[in-house]
Amino acid sequence: LRRLFYSGMFVCGLLAGGCTVIKEYTPAPEEVKAAQQEYALARKLLQAFIKNDAKGFVSLLPEETRSKFTVESFASTRKSVIESVGEPVAYSYVTTLKLGALNPQIWKVTFRRSNVNNTREYTSEVLFKVITGMVNNKEAVITGFHFL
Repeated sequence: LRRLFYSGMFVCGLLAGGCTVIKEYTPAPEEVKAAQQEYALARKLLQAFIKNDAKGFVSLLPEETRSKFTVESFASTRKSVIESVGEPVAYSYVTTLKLGALNPQIWKVTFRRSNVNNTREYTSEVLFKVITGMVNNKEAVITGFHFL
């Protein structure tokens, strides 16, 4: 009788737990193409930052952003980042979030620096967010960027 009771409780537990079916989202081909364009654009931005290519970095920005974030702005920002965490040496993609029509991409940037005596090297990792979107479903653009 006890065995029957516990068997019944087990079955009730299974039934009460219910079943959940999770359907995997499959993006449309145009979404995949847009994501690839936005990823490539963000990657170029980070490559320019690591290579200290101010002109290349600024050229990837929309015209209205270029008027505010100039080659001089790039140089001072990069200098301040290097003083804070070191020389940028690598980057890797982490994830893309959804924010309406925009796609904030999160990247990990690796920095390297030495101590004051140059006897020890340190590595730091900092997250970098590049916000991208598509204009008329044809052209990827950067709408914002910053270290987190």
